[in-house]
Amino acid sequence: MNKGILGYLENALFFFFAVFIFGSTFSIALAQISFGLTLITFVIIIIVTRYNPFPASLKWFYIAIAAYVLWEVVSSALGRTPGDSLFMLKEEWLFLIVPVGIYLFARERYRENLIRAFALGVIIISLYGIIQHLTGIHWFRDSQLVPAYDYGYRVRGNFSHRLTFGNYYAAASVFLLGYGLAAGRTVSRNLRSWYVLAGSMGIIVTVLSYSRASIGAMIGGLLVAGLILGRKYFASMLAAVAVLAVAVWFVMPGLAGRFSNATENDLNTQYEGGRLYIWNNALKITSANPVFGVGAGNFRFEYEALLPPDIPDNRKHVHAHNDLINMAATYGIPGAVFFAAIWIALFGYLWRGWRSPGRFLYRRRYCLAAIAGSAVFFMSAATEATFADEEVRQMLMFIWAAGLWPMTENS
Repeated sequence: MNKGILGYLENALFFFFAVFIFGSTFSIALAQISFGLTLITFVIIIIVTRYNPFPASLKWFYIAIAAYVLWEVVSSALGRTPGDSLFMLKEEWLFLIVPVGIYLFARERYRENLIRAFALGVIIISLYGIIQHLTGIHWFRDSQLVPAYDYGYRVRGNFSHRLTFGNYYAAASVFLLGYGLAAGRTVSRNLRSWYVLAGSMGIIVTVLSYSRASIGAMIGGLLVAGLILGRKYFASMLAAVAVLAVAVWFVMPGLAGRFSNATENDLNTQYEGGRLYIWNNALKITSANPVFGVGAGNFRFEYEALLPPDIPDNRKHVHAHNDLINMAATYGIPGAVFFAAIWIALFGYLWRGWRSPGRFLYRRRYCLAAIAGSAVFFMSAATEATFADEEVRQMLMFIWAAGLWPMTENS
């Protein structure tokens, strides 16, 4: 194929994908429209260049995804609402973000600009989040912000729920901060400062979302990044976390109280809103449907049947508030196993990339950042079905692509 035409196609692919990751920081509509255009362009490139989007060097990762999606189809087809359930699986197209991102990250002229676009979106919306907290302004949305426990309002950016915002910005901020810290001399000081600034601002607005699961996962991700980077960084992360905790205790006592009170409720097996109560009922659904689960979209019907008749609607949950338990109830134990296999393969490849030889030092920052960001997402999914949240999940696929491209052949 003419190199000039291929160059135009690749530039278009980069533009659409950059708009996707920038737009994902505030708009699921913009992000998915732009990724749709990205995917069309990518298919054209595959056809004309005969590019293999699923390299053998990542075979176990892609095999795990294929097994998981296939089992979703089988489970949903055998459920009580096969048509609706199969339609709900359309969200699995988000997995395609990974091979597209890998294609672009493997090309030096694009990779740094993709991280810059992501950081720019995080910085802009973080500024907006701080304004939200101080003023209660919520542009482009009819709903009002929820007042914070101490002062101001609970931040949620342009997302429909503050937990979605918290989970997104917790993972995004740790990814960017980890990337900036791990870059060393492989990028300029100005760029490192840009990424550290973006990560730090993301951390601030995550705290201002008052979403305890997001904040807890973010702290865990920071410690993971510090532990991998070495003693010096780990000590610095511990000190930063300690300072953050003390500041929250004195400046935001309502948030500190929320951690203790909400945790007590979660451990109460008789409280219908507690995590132990929800998980116990979800495991009952799993035990009644151990092989195929109940199929996509059917969790609420089964869960509601286990509740007292007079329970309010806000306790009739549509997921199990834990990704792995939710997968087991929805797609059966095999579905949960395949889902876990995706994560095991992912972290295995990322760790191998981080441990790569010194001549590939410039690649390691991508692996470290992806480990830290993915760890945040994984930990947030211990108390929420985060994988079912499209806004957060599409960002996770970008993080996976950034971390996995060093493992591809001929990169």
